[in-house]
Amino acid sequence: MTEQRQAFSEHACRVIARIARVIVCDAYGIPHTALHTENRAANFALARQTAMYLAHVAGQLTLNEVADIFERERSTVSHACINIEDRRDSPIFDLQLEYMEKRMRLRIDEFRAAEAAPEERGPKGKSFLTWR
Repeated sequence: MTEQRQAFSEHACRVIARIARVIVCDAYGIPHTALHTENRAANFALARQTAMYLAHVAGQLTLNEVADIFERERSTVSHACINIEDRRDSPIFDLQLEYMEKRMRLRIDEFRAAEAAPEERGPKGKSFLTWR
């Protein structure tokens, strides 16, 4: 029997995807706007695929959630995840990706902790990383 996770709120999904974008842009040294363009230059495409992979694997978003947020087809996100997994055969790329995954998980944990603190709550005391 497979274990199903509860769905994140739409806002939580967007926060997780934003964290993935920031980490990837910092790691690749590219502007944040580069991930939103249709530019197919190899460095931008790899960065976009890496961000989608991080949102899916480290951020635990479904392929459909990642597709909606990145405004791509589900099959495109699946293809990106497969490409990144294949690149992990390279020890250097694998180390870089491990570092990005650790940063991603740390940032998500920080946001969850901030949301759990009562003095840090937003309007009406709602947490943006709560379950739907």
